[in-house]
Amino acid sequence: MKKNTLAILLTGLFIFSAVLLSGSPARAEEPLGIENLKLSAGSVGGSWYPLAGAMADLLNKTFEGDPATGIPGGSVANPGIIAKGQAEIGFSYSSYLAAAAEGMDPYKSKITNLKGIMKILPMYVQILVEKEQPFNSLDEFFEMKPAIKLCPLKPGVGDFWVAQKIFEFYGYKLEDVKKWGGSMQFVGSSEAVNLWRDRHINMYTRQGGSPTSDIYEMMISVPAKILPITGELKQTLIDRFGMSPQVIPAGTYPELNEDVETVGMSAVLFCTEDLPEDVVYKFTKTMLQNMDHLASVYKVLGTLDPSTLWKNLGAEQHPGARKAFEELGYLK
Repeated sequence: MKKNTLAILLTGLFIFSAVLLSGSPARAEEPLGIENLKLSAGSVGGSWYPLAGAMADLLNKTFEGDPATGIPGGSVANPGIIAKGQAEIGFSYSSYLAAAAEGMDPYKSKITNLKGIMKILPMYVQILVEKEQPFNSLDEFFEMKPAIKLCPLKPGVGDFWVAQKIFEFYGYKLEDVKKWGGSMQFVGSSEAVNLWRDRHINMYTRQGGSPTSDIYEMMISVPAKILPITGELKQTLIDRFGMSPQVIPAGTYPELNEDVETVGMSAVLFCTEDLPEDVVYKFTKTMLQNMDHLASVYKVLGTLDPSTLWKNLGAEQHPGARKAFEELGYLK
């Protein structure tokens, strides 16, 4: 009887241990093909840095030797960082990759060895004006040249850069607003909300997600409208600056009763052209197969359509990334 009891206990212990082991991830045995893959993200306090950490953790669980690390960087600085080999994969905006290839501001010389991998976040150019303003399009705005109180956020950020490119398309500079009797405010988005609420600004240019909390607050406090980006301006921003066509759906913001056509310079992952094809392939495939997991860090990733993430990167897609998209059926 005692022997039977002991046998039952041992059998139960074996089954319990097997269950535990089956629920534990097996140690990765496949190499990534590079010993130290650095992902250069954004600032430590920003949203890109924890995403880079999650991507590195995913690679370390998938491939042997803990080959990946997330490091701080910045959207403007990263093309130079990657081009010089100080990191292997970077986060930036599609428009900055396009600008880097041409040696256009914010870059002083051409950076020609960069390749796109995939988009990670759609962005939307949102031009907000008080509802009472007498123009309903950018064509009308630049024809009228009203005494507007403009806030394009701060120099050095993507929002400001996009505003510059829009003004340049029409043959003007941001400073020309003052010549028209208007004014300019260079502040962050939180302060811009207060300025809008107090009527110190009545036009606001923003490049960000949709919705963004600042624009939402503004539209609650003061009736407003969002100007569309269409026609030749839209096509120029897409063709020359690597932006993507976007639509802000009706209902995104208070009193937004119709869809608004616009563009956006998407957040992208990129690398140099000489990063081995197999490394880029394994990296891309791992990310595409684990978007739900990454969405636990960056919620919007769970809503993206992978069949669109290879488009409008601002640079030609790396062949390793293209291979992963094709193999998974997202690019045909």
